Amino acid sequence: MKLDSSDRIEEAERREHNDVVASLDEPREVEVSKDLFGLTASLLVHVGVTLLGVIAIWLAIDLGVGTLGKPGPGLWPLAAGALMTAAGVATIVQTALGERVESLRGSARPAFGVALAIVFVLLFSFVSVIVALIAVFALWTRLLGKLPWRSVVIWTVLGTAALYLLFGVLISTPFPAPLTAIP
Repeated sequence: MKLDSSDRIEEAERREHNDVVASLDEPREVEVSKDLFGLTASLLVHVGVTLLGVIAIWLAIDLGVGTLGKPGPGLWPLAAGALMTAAGVATIVQTALGERVESLRGSARPAFGVALAIVFVLLFSFVSVIVALIAVFALWTRLLGKLPWRSVVIWTVLGTAALYLLFGVLISTPFPAPLTAIP
């Protein structure tokens, strides 16, 4: 007896049904989702950063903050702690909303950030703080931030101006003279 196409389809459906029923009877292992693990680990890191920021704020206040005109030893730790806390809370919210927070992809980007900080110190020793700020802001926003050139120029000008206004005008911090005199 030769099977026609409808008989073959029925036979295939019967086998598929039997396979599904058999698989339901088998005990299944509960797998921990990698996404759930990744989300939990990410949230723990962000909560840790937030807690470190809160601890930094608390310790800075104990040191004495002072005022902008007469800063105490805890002013800059307070500012750093506040930024750390704000960044931690922002990344917690992003993660909770399901948005992906970009990873640092190993240690290359943080190492490059540290290298740029060293370049900044070396530059302002030989040229001036303003020139060093412009150079480092441009490199930071272009290479680490991966911004287009137009945004690099805007953020470099705004960032340099903001830091000059903060340190040079509001706090009246004297900027160091460069080691080499440029006429």
